[in-house]
Amino acid sequence: MPTTTPPSRTSIRTYKGIGVSPGIAIGRAVIVERLEAAVYRVPIRDDEVPSEVNRFLEAIEKTQSQLLDLKQKVKRSMGDEYASIFEAHAMMVSDPSFADKVVQKIEAEQVNAEWALAEVQEELQARFRSFDDVYLRERVADVKDVADRVQKNLQGVSHHDVSEITHDVIIIADDLTPSDTIHFNRRPIVGFATEAGGRTSHTSIIAKSLFMPAVIGVPRLTKIVDDDEMVILDGYEGLVLVNPTQAMIAEYQSRVIRHEEAERRLLENRDLVALTKDDRRITLQANIELVEELKDAIRFGAEGIGLYRSEFLYISKSPLLPNEEEHFQLYRALAEATAPQWCVIRTFDLGGRKLAKEVIGSKENNPVLGLRGLRLCMKHRDMFRTQLRALLRASAFGKIKIMFPVVTSVQELRQVKTLVRELRAELDAEGIAHNPELPIGIMIEVPSAAIIADILATEADFFAIGTNDLIQYSLAIDRSNENVSYLYEPLHPALLRLLKMIIDAGHKANIPVSLCGEMGSDPLFAIVLLGLGLEIFSMNPSSIPVIKNIVRSVRYRDCKRIAEVALTKKTAQEIEEFVIESVAMRFPEGLINKTP
Repeated sequence: MPTTTPPSRTSIRTYKGIGVSPGIAIGRAVIVERLEAAVYRVPIRDDEVPSEVNRFLEAIEKTQSQLLDLKQKVKRSMGDEYASIFEAHAMMVSDPSFADKVVQKIEAEQVNAEWALAEVQEELQARFRSFDDVYLRERVADVKDVADRVQKNLQGVSHHDVSEITHDVIIIADDLTPSDTIHFNRRPIVGFATEAGGRTSHTSIIAKSLFMPAVIGVPRLTKIVDDDEMVILDGYEGLVLVNPTQAMIAEYQSRVIRHEEAERRLLENRDLVALTKDDRRITLQANIELVEELKDAIRFGAEGIGLYRSEFLYISKSPLLPNEEEHFQLYRALAEATAPQWCVIRTFDLGGRKLAKEVIGSKENNPVLGLRGLRLCMKHRDMFRTQLRALLRASAFGKIKIMFPVVTSVQELRQVKTLVRELRAELDAEGIAHNPELPIGIMIEVPSAAIIADILATEADFFAIGTNDLIQYSLAIDRSNENVSYLYEPLHPALLRLLKMIIDAGHKANIPVSLCGEMGSDPLFAIVLLGLGLEIFSMNPSSIPVIKNIVRSVRYRDCKRIAEVALTKKTAQEIEEFVIESVAMRFPEGLINKTP
C-alpha cells in the first residue's frame, strides 16, 4: 500500500487564513507560545483567609495601576478610543463579576488566591464562549488578558512582551491580546499571524490602525511553523508562505515596491476633485469607526465622513452603556475635526451579527431578521434618547447629519422623527444649543425600503445605500455561510434594478444619495454605479485614491451606457463579463486593477 510522506519542514508551504490588515511583510518567524504558569490548589486555615484576600486585592490594585498607565501611553500615541480598550480592562479587574467572585471563592473554599482566580477566569471564559454573538465570544481574549495580568502580579512574575525582540520578525502565535499588539512598532515586528482571532477583535482593530500586515484564523499555525523560518505574510490575500524561494521573496519585495509606488502616484491626485472627463462631479467620502481614523481620511483625500459607525463606542465600553457626555464629547470631536465637510453619524446598528445581548436581554433564533438597527433602538428608548440628545448637542459644533439603520417603513421613520422633535424641545427648554435644521437620513439596506424609496424620499433628507445588507437580504444569502457565500453576487440583476430605483427616487426628490457598502470601493462595480447615476461614494479611506483615479479617467456617458446594457442582462455572470469587456475596450489598460 503506498504511503504519503508529509512535506518537509524545509519545503515551501502555504497556509490560508483571513487577512484583517492589508500589506506584505517578509521576515523570520518568532513563535509566541503562551506558557501558563502552574497554578496549584493550596488549602488555607481560617486565620489565613483575611491575609490571602488582602494579597489578592493588592494584586488587583497593582494590575489596575498598570492598565491605567498603559491607557495613558496609548492615549498619547493613538487617541482616546484605543485607550478606552485598556480603560475597559481596568474596569473589568474590579468588576463584581470578577474580583468579588474571586474573594468569595477564597473565603468560601479556603483556597489560595491563585487557584480561586484561575477558577473564576475559566468560568468567565466559558460564559463568553457560550454567547451566540461573534463580538461577545471574542471578548474571551480580553478576560484572559486581564486575568493573566492579575495572576502574574500574584505570583510576582515580571511582565515581558514580544516587542522586546530586537530584530525584524513576523510574530506567529496562537492568539495575541490587545496588550501584546498595542506595543508593536513597525519594526522590529513587521507583521503577525495567529491561529485564533476575529475580524472584530480588538487585536485586529489595532493592527489596522498600526498599518501592520496581519493574518488570523490559520489552524495549528504554531505547530506547523518553526522559529526562525523565513515567512512571507500577505495581508491582502490572507496568506502565510513559509520557506519561500529567493525568487518568491524577490517577487513579493517587488510587490511591496509596486504597492508603495502605486499609492504614491494615486496620492498625487489627493487635492484634485473627483471629476469625470465629461465634467460630472462625484463626491468621495470615508467610512470610519474611530476618531483617530480621520487622519487617514484626510491623508487619502476624503471629502467628509459618509459613515461613522457609532456602535464602536458601545462595543468599546461593553457591557456598560456610554453616557450622554461620552457620546457628546466623541461626536463633537468628530464634527470639529471634519469641518467644514459633512460628517454622517449612523445611530447604533447593534443586533444581527453584532447582537448586544446585554441590551436585548435574550437570545434570538434568527438575529439577522430580529431586533436590530432602528427597531432595537426604538424598543430601548432610554439608551437611544441618550445617543440622540448627544448628537443634537454636537450638531452645534459642526456639520453633522444623523442616519438611521435598518429602516423598513415610513411609519418607522415618522416615529423616530417624532422622538427627535421631542428631544429638540427638551434641549430648547434647557437652553442647550443645537442645529434646528440638522439633516435626518436613512440607510436603504432592506428590499422593502428600496421598493418604497420614492415614498421614503419625501420624508428623509438623504439616503445612504448599504449594499452589504441589501445584497444579503435581497438574495437571501448569509455571506458568512461558506455553503452559500458563492451566491453573494453584487452584480445580480435584481440588485442593479433596486439600486437604480433608489438612486432615481433620490434624484427625483432632490435629496442626496450615497452608497457606503463594500461594493462602492470595488473598481469594477464603481463603473456600474457611476453609470446608474450615483454621485456620492463612501468607503474605507485607503480605497479613495483608486476610485478617484477611475472617476477622473472615465466619461459618465460611457459608464451610463454600460449600466443601461447591464440592466438588460439576465444573470450576474453575463453582467460581469459584459462590464469587464466594456472596460477593456473603452478605458485605459489596467483601470480596474485594485492592486499592482
